[in-house]
Amino acid sequence: MRTIAASVPLSGDAQVSYEALTSRLKKLSSLNDIEGIITWDELVMMPEGASEARGAQKAALAELVHLQATSAAMGEAISAAESAGAAEGCPWRRAVIRDARRDYNDAVRLPAELKAKEAELGAKGYAAWVKARKNDDWASFAPVLEELVALRKEMAAACADPGVSAYDYLLDKFERGMTEERLTEIFGELRTKLVPVIAKILAAKPLAHPPALESGTFAEDAQEAFCKHVSAAMGFDFGTGRLDRSVHPFTGGAGPHDVRITTRYDESVFMDAVMGTVHEVGHALYEQGLNKEQDGLPVQRALSMGIHESQSLFWERYIGQSLEFWKAMLPEFHANFPETKDVSADDLYRFINKAKAGFVRVDADELTYSMHVVLRFELERALFGGKVSVAELPDLWREKMRELLGAVPETDTLGVLQDVHWSDGSFGYFPSYTLGAMYACQFHAKAREEIDGFDELVAAGKFTPIRDWLREKIHNVGSLYPSADELCEAVTGAPLDPSIYVEHLNKKYSALYGVAE
Repeated sequence: MRTIAASVPLSGDAQVSYEALTSRLKKLSSLNDIEGIITWDELVMMPEGASEARGAQKAALAELVHLQATSAAMGEAISAAESAGAAEGCPWRRAVIRDARRDYNDAVRLPAELKAKEAELGAKGYAAWVKARKNDDWASFAPVLEELVALRKEMAAACADPGVSAYDYLLDKFERGMTEERLTEIFGELRTKLVPVIAKILAAKPLAHPPALESGTFAEDAQEAFCKHVSAAMGFDFGTGRLDRSVHPFTGGAGPHDVRITTRYDESVFMDAVMGTVHEVGHALYEQGLNKEQDGLPVQRALSMGIHESQSLFWERYIGQSLEFWKAMLPEFHANFPETKDVSADDLYRFINKAKAGFVRVDADELTYSMHVVLRFELERALFGGKVSVAELPDLWREKMRELLGAVPETDTLGVLQDVHWSDGSFGYFPSYTLGAMYACQFHAKAREEIDGFDELVAAGKFTPIRDWLREKIHNVGSLYPSADELCEAVTGAPLDPSIYVEHLNKKYSALYGVAE
């Protein structure tokens, strides 16, 4: 495992040029922080009648951000820092200048007409998708999707470095340093090794659960109190954070000093709120743990969507879905939900880890979720590789669902039309979810090696050593490393290894369902 080298102080022209660059970068970061706050307000607190005004505000802010990000002065400041050797002798400065150059090149290479077309097609695509999904009418959405694919190819041609394919460019936007070749290797192993495990578990006798969990009523105020207890226990800092309600749970705000999370409550399904909160607190702990010495600079940012997701899934799946976690939380759970007094920690563990094949990705359990992502990756790869057409997607979707999960949707609404993300051209987005789960699994395995009495700490509700380990190894590092594989190697001693994830799922679910590994 790698250690981060000590920094050599700057002097002379290198110091002057670096300070001039960081001043500009911090100002740009502050503008982006403002966008984060007004977006949170829009989704949580803004009155309905303010939507038009908010749209104008966001448009004006976006224009200002674009002008700052693409200004000649910004380009000159980056070049001056590069030529003065400001990156030498310090991995943090090197990463700041590297990412400043990356961001600047990406921004200035995109022609204004393509930016405008992106906004126009995004709105058109979303409206077409909503209507098509409602009416189960793929044919009405397909022409817009063809336009979106063509636009993304055009944007890649304009913005990507020489020799970088369109799909690699799109993947890199979400998962820095990831390529189609590397992802094919990772997901190919996942497909080969995990599909038989899923089939074995789905063929086993279903788990039984207490009626109090399956059909009980859980008051919203009690759920909220329990979720706040869990958040505080995990280490969420309410002094620099908030927990509110929204239609869709998310983490927002403005960097490590102002982190805002939301969840939602359903009185008939308490676990959605609890695990949604655990998930968002995982994201929030990453944000609150980012390196404050690099405040407002590119290196302070989270490395990638997959690494961000690894932190939420570390807490959700490897802590929150563990038997030890529910042993720790059982007294508080009974206190908030007295009607569950006969429910044990083992009952809760089994309830939250039930597996079932389904059509819808967002409703999928831990065991089957990754196959929904593999399906989408394989379709996107073929689409951008010119091997399939948009018209073929519905039939291919059903074919791959049969192969991977043995569940074939009867409608396109439950199939190819279920996700919103293609409607705005977010190709390359889906892989980060499953990459995050696999990174989390590998980080969890290493944490169990390095933290004495890991399981006992969780069972006692003592999460601080675990949070501090993540903060030191991952949160504080930000985007110092150029790719998630390199961060993974620095933390665990090896790049991402899908076999660790498969072994974990096989062992866990075989034990739960009483079948041989």
